[in-house]
Amino acid sequence: MRIKSVHIDGFGKWVDQDFSLAVNPQVIYGENEAGKTTLAVFIRSILFGFANAKRKNRFQQYRPRTTAAYGGSLLVEADGQQYRITRTAGRDGGRVTVTDQRGQQFGQEKLAALLGNVDLDLYQAIFGIRQADLARISDLSREDVQRQLQQVGAVDSGEWRQLVAELLKKGDEVFKPRGRKPTLNQHLTEYQDLQQRIQQARGKYDDYQRLLKTRGAAQEQMKTGQAELKKAQARQNDLERLARLWPVFQQWRRGQDSSRAELISDEQVAAADRLGIQEQELRRQIKSQEAELAQLNGRLSQFDQAQLNDYHDHLAEYQEMRGQLLQLAARDDQQRQQGRFQEHRAQEKKQLQERYGQVPPQPLSERELTQLEQLRKAPAPLANQGIILALLAFGGLLCLFGLASQHGGLRNLGLLLVIAAGGWGYYGYRQEKQQLARRDAALVSFGRAHGLSRFSPDQWLTMQADLHRYAELSNQLSNSALGAGQSHEQLLTIKRRLAGKVSGEHAGELARNLLAWENRWADQWRSWQAIRQQLERAQRQLTALKSQLREVQNDKWAIYQSAGVNSDVDFARFLQQRARAHQQQVTTAVYDQQLTDEDKVALARFTDETALKREWERLSDRVAREQATLGAAHRQEQAAEVEIRGLAADGTLPELEQRAANLAARIWQEARRWTTYQLTAQWINQALILASADRYPAIIKAAEEFFATLTNQRYTKILLNEEGVAVLTAGQERFAVEELSTGTAEQLYVALRLGFISVMSDQVSLPIIIDDGFVNFDYLRKERVLAILTRLARHNQVLYFTADHRARQLTGVIDLERLDSE
Repeated sequence: MRIKSVHIDGFGKWVDQDFSLAVNPQVIYGENEAGKTTLAVFIRSILFGFANAKRKNRFQQYRPRTTAAYGGSLLVEADGQQYRITRTAGRDGGRVTVTDQRGQQFGQEKLAALLGNVDLDLYQAIFGIRQADLARISDLSREDVQRQLQQVGAVDSGEWRQLVAELLKKGDEVFKPRGRKPTLNQHLTEYQDLQQRIQQARGKYDDYQRLLKTRGAAQEQMKTGQAELKKAQARQNDLERLARLWPVFQQWRRGQDSSRAELISDEQVAAADRLGIQEQELRRQIKSQEAELAQLNGRLSQFDQAQLNDYHDHLAEYQEMRGQLLQLAARDDQQRQQGRFQEHRAQEKKQLQERYGQVPPQPLSERELTQLEQLRKAPAPLANQGIILALLAFGGLLCLFGLASQHGGLRNLGLLLVIAAGGWGYYGYRQEKQQLARRDAALVSFGRAHGLSRFSPDQWLTMQADLHRYAELSNQLSNSALGAGQSHEQLLTIKRRLAGKVSGEHAGELARNLLAWENRWADQWRSWQAIRQQLERAQRQLTALKSQLREVQNDKWAIYQSAGVNSDVDFARFLQQRARAHQQQVTTAVYDQQLTDEDKVALARFTDETALKREWERLSDRVAREQATLGAAHRQEQAAEVEIRGLAADGTLPELEQRAANLAARIWQEARRWTTYQLTAQWINQALILASADRYPAIIKAAEEFFATLTNQRYTKILLNEEGVAVLTAGQERFAVEELSTGTAEQLYVALRLGFISVMSDQVSLPIIIDDGFVNFDYLRKERVLAILTRLARHNQVLYFTADHRARQLTGVIDLERLDSE
């Protein structure tokens, strides 16, 4: 299957967006947050369904933030036909529709057929490569590869696996290792109870225990003898096979003795030539970069470093002084504008001094004014003055009425009232006179206290406005003189601090000159900074070039060491010797193919064919002895068994043994049925493995080729077994995956994945999606892996998502950054 184009209605950041996947491999470039992973997840979601909203899966839904429709479609080509796969929001991963070229629509069954019944987990395990997956190499084993082969390589493996599950389920209904309800478990428990009862019944026989020991010893001897016989017979068979291979081994060993093994491959020779060319080019670039560094250092030395440091370290101080100068200039302008007002104020102050003296009194405060107003008020008249007048009038009337009526009592009462009212009035007059005296004394004291004695009390209130004006004029004239003095002193201080850098007569001129001085040194500082950045960039480039040179030299010397040479001249001489030895090695290789490594090791233990025959004869004698010993032990065990049965004569023991025998027969039938289920399931699993087992060596071989290319022929063989993964170098040095560097371990994982894909492409050919899978690869290794992906693109579509900016230079790349800006 190949994806021709992608249309997104709404998925994450992409809304109503189309992508044409015209080239293969197809490189999709974008920085972080550009939408690479969103596009990759969209393709997987259309093929296998949207993620649900449970737990962490909600972060994989990528629902659009806008009101756009959720989902989209893929235009794919499979088996020469084009189909449009459309998926929209819905249950169970969304509603999916497959439309062919004639417009006929299908459902999930058609999509499963196009995918070769591959589910999402199997697709991710084979065709999806992400940076997070590369760390799983240490957990990979031979069973993992065989299981994936079984799922992909066998026809209708899904139905067979379902049958295996049903067989195992039926087997569990019969027996479970730790179960109690299955029938066989119950019968075994019952059988154990019967055996205990039989043992109790047999306890009455004196010789029973002795016979049991004798039979047990014979059975143990038989068991040991059978194991020893089996090992001896297996060893005898191996020796017979080695005897047949001895002539081939002799021919192979002669070839080993007369020819020199090839130490390095043709690819390593070509790699050494390429590395030599790269070394020359890197030396030329380093020389050019060092010349540029010398030029930049010369330009940098032309600057006055002390002045630049002074400018940069005290820039804030200079800017502050320039602000102060601007304030002083503004203050000078203000003082010049207010000069004529100062003259008017001085004249007005002089007039007030002429009116109130050279040093007029201080103006009164609000509290003092209130006190003065209270003192100036006239004393309040007596409150009972009206009563006194009324009493006088009433007493006079009584007196007149008594005289007129010749009434002595009224006349006397009238006189008493008049006398009393007169005395009361006189007393009030004296009190009022005393109050006026006290007020005048208080006014005199108030005048002396506030400097007003030489003025009439009537003027004290009216002159307060003039006194306040006089104080205001004095304050303004004093502040003006003080401000002018402070400005002059501040200007002198700034001039002293700027001496030798900036000069000027007045504050405005000095501020302008300081600004020009700052701008001039700011330009020099920026120029100095630019040269420094160029110098640092050139230094980094030089360091990188030297690092690349060391890496190239290390790779070249690694090849030289593999060849056993130490110089370019020695390597050239080695290549001549290698060509002569190659012809001899071809003949030896023919014999080498007929022997396994284990055969070579086993045959090398014998000095000649005679020693091999002697070992075979010795084992034959041993086999005969073991068989005789086994026969004797079997006869002893049978005799003991006959005696044990003969002891059961009372009838109870035979009844128990009969029940046990009947139950044993039932257990035997149930065990046969359980074993049938288990063996059938194992046979099906083994058949599925055998159906695809012939591909396993091809996968390992392809992975070894890819791994050798990625590591520049440093590692040539991959060992995959139950314990994990290991590799062999060109010098046959073994490394477990835990001993490899992170980058090399990731390359090994990529090689195994790509080897699996390349071999299984005839069974299932689905797009390979690589989402930033080679972050830890350097530039040369990325070039190698791109070459491998180009090779895989012959059979599989390759979609490579990357943030490496150098990918923009490739042909047909989809630039998500440019697409997003548009």
